[in-house]
Amino acid sequence: MLNYQNKDLQKIATSALSAKDARIKITEHYAHAFHKQENSALWAQNEAALANLTTSYTTLLADKLYQALVALPGLNHKFAERLWLSPQIRTSGHSQITLYLASADANLELLVIDSPLLDSATLVARNLPTLLQVTAKEEADLPFDDNELSALSLLIKALYDADFAFKTVDETVLQPVDGLTFKTKYDNTRTIEAAKLVAKAGDLTLGVDLDGAAPIAFHVLDDAGHDWMDLGTEAQDADAFSWASTTIPEELVGHQLTLQVVVHAGENAPALDELFVIASNHAILMRQGKQPGSYDLALPNHQALSVVTNEAADTITLHYPETDVQIMELNHQYPFIGEWLKVVLPQKRAFN
Repeated sequence: MLNYQNKDLQKIATSALSAKDARIKITEHYAHAFHKQENSALWAQNEAALANLTTSYTTLLADKLYQALVALPGLNHKFAERLWLSPQIRTSGHSQITLYLASADANLELLVIDSPLLDSATLVARNLPTLLQVTAKEEADLPFDDNELSALSLLIKALYDADFAFKTVDETVLQPVDGLTFKTKYDNTRTIEAAKLVAKAGDLTLGVDLDGAAPIAFHVLDDAGHDWMDLGTEAQDADAFSWASTTIPEELVGHQLTLQVVVHAGENAPALDELFVIASNHAILMRQGKQPGSYDLALPNHQALSVVTNEAADTITLHYPETDVQIMELNHQYPFIGEWLKVVLPQKRAFN
């Protein structure tokens, strides 16, 4: 229950707010009210009352979001007539808002706004178009026509403008290209070797050129694979790594010792190699970007799709100048993007 004698609530309820403004104003008001109750000796342990408070504010937010969404400029009016939102309570501090598209005999669940009253709110796709559907060689069984897809695209853009977002790249193609981040695998080590035949007992030095690479580990192996690294000491600078011993035993005379140095090989990801190949097949040039670990693809529309690697986080992030352009839209223009994403998305073991 809400007390609409409160002037702030009156203003929220009677004002025409964007989805973003509705979220900001209602979540701020809710946070204050919930904090006040959960710190009250009377209400703190009253789970039912706290849940009722969350329900009331979630319902208010659902109403204001509905008001904002159906009034979006350009939204197909038939689509708007079929859209409805349902608030649900999970626990005293956890609620959801589900967006449905109604037909004469069913309600199609589109997506869920999970924890809409919290800063950590996320979108969860239910029956939105996926990458596999829009990149299928044969016509995919999409439950939407072109007008409905355009309306869904507009709807999601408004929710993103309110800082709601999907958590994973696999959920739907109705999320912006700019800022799209997903996990990937990096082949970021390689081994440098140097070998020498042991001619006599005593002193022996082995060395390799590093060419600026950073050593991670090393081994000194004989022909049988036994490691003799503890028999000597290592030294390195920016250009070379060496291992030296003054106590080579007689038993190693006539055998070969091999110094193996494992080094960082830079930000090499199979997903990038795949992008280079697929883009080249579509006559799209991929080149090194201005920043280390970044790559730019010059698109025919004179925009650049940027790919940024983060070896420390094992991620790839995409950037695009038009920040609200969605995967579906860019893939419609340039199918190589969907072709690449379909190959390298997080569920593909070869790339993750």
